[in-house]
Amino acid sequence: MLSYPFSDHTIVDNAWIDRNGHMNDAAYARVFSLAIDHFHDQIGLTTAEREVRNYTVFTLETHITYLQEIERGHTISIKVRIYDYDAKRTHFFMELFDTKTNTLCATGETMMMGIDRNTRRSAPYPDDIYRQLAHYFTSQGQQQWPEQLGHRMSIPQK
Repeated sequence: MLSYPFSDHTIVDNAWIDRNGHMNDAAYARVFSLAIDHFHDQIGLTTAEREVRNYTVFTLETHITYLQEIERGHTISIKVRIYDYDAKRTHFFMELFDTKTNTLCATGETMMMGIDRNTRRSAPYPDDIYRQLAHYFTSQGQQQWPEQLGHRMSIPQK
């Protein structure tokens, strides 16, 4: 069983740098998405298992908060946490750190849903996958959630 913490690591590629000289917003979405993919691999929901089970997960919603710039060549670490889950859905919360400076640079919040690949409709997680999610959630213990969790986007009123 996978226990907390799970972190995914990568190096900021030159192709991810935008015209402002820092990591492009689309690259943040990609590394958060890949971190969830790698998390799923660790709990047994690999590409091969998805095929065998005719089961997968879809993203329902995502929200990214950009806190600090990240430069090319820096190593980043994405810490994956589960804020909530039920029989069909997982609410992930991730923090992206620049490991060179140990700075929190972004947060990502994603809601995923289990899907039956035959019907393309929502379906409960397979029992073993659900047990893995429950174990990971419990292994996190009491969490301090950052203010970005559930953050509502708005223009501050003066």
